This record gives sequence, C-alpha cells and structure tokens, in this order.
Amino acid sequence: IPAGEKLALVGENGAGKSTLIKLLCRLYKPSSGRILVNSKDIWEYNEEDYHQLLSAVFQDAMLLPFTIRDNITMSTDLDPVAFELAVERSGLSEVINKLPAKEDTYLLRILNDEGVDLSGGERQKLFLARALYKTGSKMLVLDEPTAALDPLAEREMYERYAQFTQSKTSIFVSHRLASTRFCDRVAFLKDGKILELGTHDQLIAQKGEYAELFEIQAKNYRQSAVTEKGVPEHV
Repeated sequence: IPAGEKLALVGENGAGKSTLIKLLCRLYKPSSGRILVNSKDIWEYNEEDYHQLLSAVFQDAMLLPFTIRDNITMSTDLDPVAFELAVERSGLSEVINKLPAKEDTYLLRILNDEGVDLSGGERQKLFLARALYKTGSKMLVLDEPTAALDPLAEREMYERYAQFTQSKTSIFVSHRLASTRFCDRVAFLKDGKILELGTHDQLIAQKGEYAELFEIQAKNYRQSAVTEKGVPEHV
C-alpha cells in the first residue's frame, strides 16, 4: 500500500476483513507469513511506537463513562487546539453546543447520574473526532465502525473521514461495496484471500464476483428505497 493511498477492503461477512485488520494492528500474531511496513516486519517495531502510527476505529468501538473530552482525547494531556479542530471537523460541535456542560458532559449513566447517551450518528462523529485528534498517526484504519448506519449514512461518514485524513494512508473496511467507491483501489476478499484488486471502475469492467455482488447490493438498496416510499416493490 503506497503511502497516502486510500484502500477499500471489501467482501461479504466472513471473508476475513476484520481478521486482516487485527493482524495489521498487531492484535493477532500471524501463524505464517509477515506484514511489512517500510520493508520491516511490524513485530520488529517497538509496540508503543508501532501503535502510535495507527489510528483505528473498530466495529465494536465503545463509549466510555467519562466526559466527551476524555472520550475524544483518551489522555490526561489535552492539546486544546487539536481538540477544537477535531470536534469542529467531525461535526460533533453541533452536538456539544446543545449540552449545558458542553465537552464536560459525562456519557452514560454509570459514573454520573446525569450522563447522556448518543445516537448512532452522534457516536460516529465522536469516533471520527477521536481518530482526528490522534495527530501523530500515519495510518487510519476503519473496520466497519459505521455498520449500524444505513448505507447512505455510512458512505457519507466514510467520505467525511477521507476528507479530513488526506495526508494519511487509509484502509476502509466494509461489506457494502458502494460505501468505498471514493477509494484509490479496492481489494475484494473472499474466503480469506484477495480475489480481485483494482479501482472500482476496473473491477466493474472485469465483470467478476465484485461486479456481481455490487449489482446485487445496488438492486437490494433500490428495492428498499422504493418500498420505504410506499410504492409496490414490483414497480
């Protein structure tokens, strides 16, 4: 993956996308093979130094029962400029400004009886702010953190990530093929292997399994949209 490239990692559930991401993040150690960064095995790097290179948001990303500020910075050392920029770019400022305690508002009613919860879309904005605040990272990894959102909302959120992380090498993981069309290249996984690799247009032109699955998903989304508008599905 060249530095600065936006790579989509797509495939159906069980294709091996999350496993590959966990290997890349050194959460799993490979039983065979190697992952290299700048021609060096990632397990030869100091663990803290290597994790500093990564800014990852996972499918099961969680809110912590602390303040909004703490949930974004994940540290006791606050960089006020970086914090304000992350909040503004993520769109979370709109949420924060509606709260009496602003960024000092506690999330969840665990440590504070007046703690608040966030909607799915608001949580994604917080996770984006968290990723943007980690200014020292060189690679952004998104392992389907937007899976709970509808396809259109997921695509908009991914494009927002892409907009504000232009200097980072980025990997966007999704089982929704349309969400990652903006990426430089697409790696289509099946049964733990990269089956097809190229730009979205190249893979569509190949008329292989990626193109077939893309059309199936597009057809399903079109039918869902028609049904939601109250029009019979056969129209």
